[in-house]
Amino acid sequence: MQGTYHEKQNRLGFPSQLLIVAAVFLGAYLIVFWPTLARMELVWRHSETYMHAYLILPISIWLIWRERNTLALYPVKPTLLPALLALPLLVLWLLAFAIDVNFVSQLAAIIYLQLLIWSLLGHRMIRRVWFPVTFLIFLVPFGEAANPVLQRITADMVIHFLRLVDFPVFRDGLYIFTPSAVFEVAVACSGLNFLLTSLVLSCLYSYLHYTRWYKSLAFIAMTLVLSIIANGIRAFLLVVIGEKSNLTYGFGADHYYYGWLVFFIVIMLAFWLGAKFEDEEQDHKATEATTNTLSHRYKVPTLLLLVLTASLLVAGGLSRSMNETKAPEQPKSLYATQSSVITQSSWGIQFFDGLSRDHWQTDEGIELFVAQYGHRQDRGDMITWHNTLFHTDHWSITQQKSYGDRLNGYSILYLTNTRGQQRALLYWYQIGEVKTSSRVIAKLMQLAAILRGDQTPAAVKAVSVESHQDIAYLEQQLRQGQQQLLAGPHE
Repeated sequence: MQGTYHEKQNRLGFPSQLLIVAAVFLGAYLIVFWPTLARMELVWRHSETYMHAYLILPISIWLIWRERNTLALYPVKPTLLPALLALPLLVLWLLAFAIDVNFVSQLAAIIYLQLLIWSLLGHRMIRRVWFPVTFLIFLVPFGEAANPVLQRITADMVIHFLRLVDFPVFRDGLYIFTPSAVFEVAVACSGLNFLLTSLVLSCLYSYLHYTRWYKSLAFIAMTLVLSIIANGIRAFLLVVIGEKSNLTYGFGADHYYYGWLVFFIVIMLAFWLGAKFEDEEQDHKATEATTNTLSHRYKVPTLLLLVLTASLLVAGGLSRSMNETKAPEQPKSLYATQSSVITQSSWGIQFFDGLSRDHWQTDEGIELFVAQYGHRQDRGDMITWHNTLFHTDHWSITQQKSYGDRLNGYSILYLTNTRGQQRALLYWYQIGEVKTSSRVIAKLMQLAAILRGDQTPAAVKAVSVESHQDIAYLEQQLRQGQQQLLAGPHE
């Protein structure tokens, strides 16, 4: 019996039957979740913050490969529990997929994959490969919500370091004023890419070099703190270099070289410190070999096969049957007249791929913007990462006010830039009778509309004025423009 079992093993230590079953379900998984996975890869490709995600899957496979001899000693006993836990995730994925909430749909898709692997391998095997499977969570792009906090921390550190060296400096929010220049701690300067890369590397290092959980947590925390400090030092050096060179150096291609050089030094420092507290590698083969029954035959429970097959078929069928509104190649114009269409503006609001889009200006100089979207379109979406209320590289928020309640309200943003220009904008998202400035509520209202079959388009509506007037006057102008938007399109 022992010899028969080993003949059925492959170089990875898994039974051949398991690989066949796994290949079938992996193929089904890719077919069902492919639209979500493709959007996830699109984010990796277009954002330097998430380019490390291309390495996550190869690293996970390598981690399993290096354990292949030990894995041959473990029994593979598929279990139903993870497959049942995955069912709510399929529902969550379908709902998020319906309204293009990419982070939720991508997170649900990856966790479903992890539960699928757990279900096929069983409890004992997954305990041995828990880290390579858990490591797949880094495939999901996340963390952008931390950018405002990281920007403030970076600005705080830059000011602190500059004052330590008696450098004349004045701060206004995220703007840093020196004698000859104005520097902005923009989103790209938040250090999120450093932080996420540090998190990935520290988790991997901890798994490879520590067996005690408290050492792993301490090393990860230390590395994250060092990466935040490193980003503050990088920003401080760029300000000093830019000031001393009259912006000749520090803000071209060398901007990235300085940053990654500092990051490399800090990571090497973290690894050097971490190596001093490494645990000796423990070999689990002997203990497992005495308890493992090598004559165990691989068999997938019929109920498990039915649950996995039925759930994937239902999820795939429902996701493909969702109605989509066809977006026109060129959005219609419903509000603006030919004489009022604005061709040049420093506002920089941009919403792509809508059913209609209007940007015009009143005789009083008030700019108005309306874009309409289907709740689910074949191309584009109202609330997505590349649709922005203002030019994020040109303006920074100095103040934000909200009025009304969550289901009948709007927000006003006050903006400024490095040239001293100021702008204010009032905006809300409208879904049926609901007016809200919350992106989350807007998405939930779109989902509710889809579930009840309401195909009335959603809209984003915004008013903006560029002025140095006081806030009360700006708000008066904005509300004047708001009344025009509430009046509806031209007949």
